[in-house]
Amino acid sequence: LLSGLPAELSAATGKFFHAVGMVTFSISFMLYYVLPFLPFIYFFFAVAMWIKTIFEAIVAMPLWAFAHVTQIGGDGIPGPMAINGYILIFEIILRPILIVVGLIASISLFSALVIVLNSVFDMVVTNVSGADMSDPDSILDSARGTVDEFFYTVLYTIIVYIIGTGSFKLID
Repeated sequence: LLSGLPAELSAATGKFFHAVGMVTFSISFMLYYVLPFLPFIYFFFAVAMWIKTIFEAIVAMPLWAFAHVTQIGGDGIPGPMAINGYILIFEIILRPILIVVGLIASISLFSALVIVLNSVFDMVVTNVSGADMSDPDSILDSARGTVDEFFYTVLYTIIVYIIGTGSFKLID
């Protein structure tokens, strides 16, 4: 009965360290690859939507011209049917400028928020833990401090990712 205990213990320890390693790998992948790539992804899809709008305008041009011809009387030459065409042209002209301004504003906002998070996060962690983490009294406190650091790192990564996705939505 006792001869199987070390094998079960080593299997359980292996599974635990495998799970911790996968979480650590996921965190590092997100911070190193995904987060810096987010501005490009949002910018790329914003430009793609602008190009889609151009093709939509090309298809809608004959209908827009027809709206000018059929609605001569009333509220002026274009009439209420042709107003959407002018809005579409205004969007085609204005959207590239807004995409670039949104990119610059989102990177600035993201940088500022992460700088504030970096300066405040240590104070928040110290206040949440309720203990002095720099001088643990026992082995249990030391182990708890290491586990806490791991989970606070996971939490920090999640917060930075949320800040990134929220900030880079300005590009759209």
